[in-house]
Amino acid sequence: MNGLLEIIDKDLIINPLTSAKRDEIIAELVDLYARRKGLSPAQRDEALRAVIEREELASTAMEKGIAIPHAKLSFLKDNALVIGVSRIPVDFGGELKSRIFFLLLASADKPSEHIQILSSIAKLCSSDVFVRLLSSAKTPSDVYQLFFD
Repeated sequence: MNGLLEIIDKDLIINPLTSAKRDEIIAELVDLYARRKGLSPAQRDEALRAVIEREELASTAMEKGIAIPHAKLSFLKDNALVIGVSRIPVDFGGELKSRIFFLLLASADKPSEHIQILSSIAKLCSSDVFVRLLSSAKTPSDVYQLFFD
């Protein structure tokens, strides 16, 4: 899990997400991070813009209803992950609609960690059982426990 488990934070999990559109989901995830980590309004806006711009290049939607929106940010010292689970499938630009979101905000100074974390998320989500358990989790604590059981 090279780096993934170290950045999972129970306070950075939203379950359930309330938004129903791609950019609103991204904003909901970025806003939680901004509130919990005390970002300035300018930093919040920069993070939101960077993630949406990255998503415009190519969708980060994957198989099994997973999406991994991400961006590198110059003002971050450490990588951060915000996890969101939606009750309703959201069109995120992939073949399937997405219900599970991993927002990775990466430090521009740690590109190899960024790639390792993306790889760890993809590997973990290749398990049908894990994805099914994540989809059926009812609370942020339920989501958190899945990673550490």
